[in-house]
This record gives sequence, C-alpha cells and structure tokens, in this order.
Amino acid sequence: MNISYFDDARVTEKILQAKSKKLAPYREAVAAAASVHDLTIPEASLYYASDVALHDMLARLQQQYKRVKRVILIGIGGSSLGAEAVHAVLNQGKVILSVLDTISVSKLNELKRDIAPHKKASDIVVCVISKSGGTTETLANAAALLEVLQLKFGDAIYQQTIFVGNPGSDLLRYGRKMQVECVMIPEAIGGRYSVATAVGLVPLALLGHDVDEFIMGYLDAMHPTIESVVADSAARLATYHTLKYPHYTFFACETRLEKLGGWYRQLFAESLGKAEDLHGKEMKHVIVPTIITPVELHSVGQLYMSGVPDVYTDFVSFDDEELDVMLSKKAGIAPTLKGYSLQEVSTAIYGGVIAAYQEKQLPYRATVFEEELAYSLGQFMAMRLREVMYTARLLDLNAFDQPNVELYKQKTKEILHV
Repeated sequence: MNISYFDDARVTEKILQAKSKKLAPYREAVAAAASVHDLTIPEASLYYASDVALHDMLARLQQQYKRVKRVILIGIGGSSLGAEAVHAVLNQGKVILSVLDTISVSKLNELKRDIAPHKKASDIVVCVISKSGGTTETLANAAALLEVLQLKFGDAIYQQTIFVGNPGSDLLRYGRKMQVECVMIPEAIGGRYSVATAVGLVPLALLGHDVDEFIMGYLDAMHPTIESVVADSAARLATYHTLKYPHYTFFACETRLEKLGGWYRQLFAESLGKAEDLHGKEMKHVIVPTIITPVELHSVGQLYMSGVPDVYTDFVSFDDEELDVMLSKKAGIAPTLKGYSLQEVSTAIYGGVIAAYQEKQLPYRATVFEEELAYSLGQFMAMRLREVMYTARLLDLNAFDQPNVELYKQKTKEILHV
C-alpha cells in the first residue's frame, strides 16, 4: 500500500511530532492489550481476528454453505457497511448479495421478486446482524422477510439462517429457540469497529471471498512500521481539526470503492462527531465527512478548485489489471485515445486531478492499493479503525460511544411503545 500526503503549509513536521508524542501512552497501552489478547476493551477490534475459534467457524460455514446462490444480509450501519464495502471491491459474481438495511417497503418488494426464481431454501442464506439484538430496522426487516421465506420454503429456511449479535441478546435467544445458527461477537467491540469479527467476516465467507487473506492484511496492520504511519495520519487529522477544516472528502477514485467510503464515513462521523469532549467541554467544531467519485469531478470538483476553502481530500484508488479494455486503433470516435486501455485513461485522469490539487494548493492524502485486493482492504480498514481511535484520543473524545444516535433509537421505541 502506498500512502502520500500534500499538506496545508500550517501542518508542520514539528506539530505532527508533538501530537505523535502525546499519543505515545495510548499507543503503548493498545499494544500491551494486543499482546495478551484482551477482549474486554473496545480496542480489541484491532486484534480479535487472530482468534483461532473464529477461523474455524468461518471455515465451517464456508464449507456448509458452499453451494449458496444468494446471501441476504439484514443489518444497518456497522452491521452491514463493512461487508458491503469489501464485497463491492472484490465481487466476482459467484454469489449475489442482497442487503436490507433501513426500512423500505419498495426494497423489500424488490427482494421478493429477486428471490422468486429460487426453488430451494438451500439456494439462500439469511444473515441477521444486530450487535445489541434490538435494532428496530433490523428486527422489522428480518421479521418481514423471514415470514415471506417461511411461506415459500417452510421451516427449512431456518436451517439457512444465521443470527449474529452479543452473547446475551434477545436476538440470539430467539435464534436458539428457532434452532438457527447463532454466532456471538465480543461485547466490548462496537458495531462500526466490527468488520473483522463475525459481523463482517461471516457474510464475506458466505459470499465466497478469501477471508483468510483479508484477515492477514488486517492483522499485518499491527506491524510497528505501519502503526507509526497510522499515528502520523491521526496527528494530521487532529491538526486539520485544530485548523477548523470543515470538510473531509473521501474520493473513491473507482466506483467500486464508493461503499468503502460509506463505511469510513460512518466510522469517522460517529466516532469523532461529538457534542462534548471527555471533560464535558462543548465541542465547537467538527469536520463533516463526505464521499465523491470521479463522476463529481464535473460538479464538486468545480467547487473545490474554484477556491472553496479548507477541504481535506482523501484519495483512495487501486490498479485492477485483471479488468481492462483496450481501445481499438479503429476507435474513430476517440482518435486521440487510440491504443490506450481504459485503465490507462483512468490513471491519467487520476494524475490530472492530483496535479490540479497541487497547483491549487489543496491538501490531500492519497492511498493506492498495490497488493492483492483482499489483503489490501484488510490492511486499509484496520489502519483506518486505529487512526480514528488515535485521532479521538488527540481530540480528547470518546471514540466508542454514540450518545446522539442512541437518542433517535430511544424516541423511535417510545413512539412504537416497545
């Protein structure tokens, strides 16, 4: 993985070193917890994937459901975004992924039409994921869909259903009653940090992806050299926050990376967007994360390059040599591009954007995946999880709570009298 930076002139090496030094005690504490595989702290998300029992369970499920044709993932936020992001990049078309996240009757009806051709329950696996076991959107979608599937396939559908959640949750208790597969996740690990637990890995295994390669990249992010890069990146993010930059843009340079941007946006916003710091002091400034793709170069790109101040852009890209199209020398409609491949054209556009940013003195970070994609994604996601934890520590924030999100959940349950 290649990472480069082009910084605001006010982001100096002296400032970055001072922030990295401030992080030292926390970095040491996380490393110490990893060395003893402490699963009682939320930072366990960084190393839990080394658990042997987790690997055995994934291998068993992958073998048990190796002939599945469609995986239906029911979950919202951290319960679905990670698996969706990885699948969007790695998708090889072998197994179809359908996702029910928020409440949408039209989306449910569309899924009903999609599953109509399936003749056997064994064609489908339903994965219901809720850390707390009480997420309103997830339970409502699961109840509606399982009723449809039971009418179609009978009780056989429950042998094709997997519940993932906290050990003592109502979801898993109900699952055991219905004799479905129940998979537990460590209670200390929060939803948006759970991509390398059963939350993300079970759906990815069922979809036929190389979860071992993903986990290898994920765990390799703990290497001291990579960890120091993460600390440096966190120091930068904290500095841009101090400089009161209002916008952070995840630029998915290939549309397959847009879901990855969605995963990171939730991680960033829910972890760093707090009303108060750890001392109860009001947070008067937050950075708002957004996502754009090359499509927006003709819209948002115009805004940025016309002088909209204080936007920090996070370019994320990869070279996919397996997928390419050569432009024929007979391609008369594009005579100047004859003999080029579409990947070469895409690379040139990316280079043009980077050059334009430098000319306009717009700060950015650029990440290019260079290794095998499953490995790169694992490493990238582990680095970003740690980076957000470190950034929160530098800003005196709790990276692991979400008090304002819980408010809407509470009000929803009050309205529904549940």
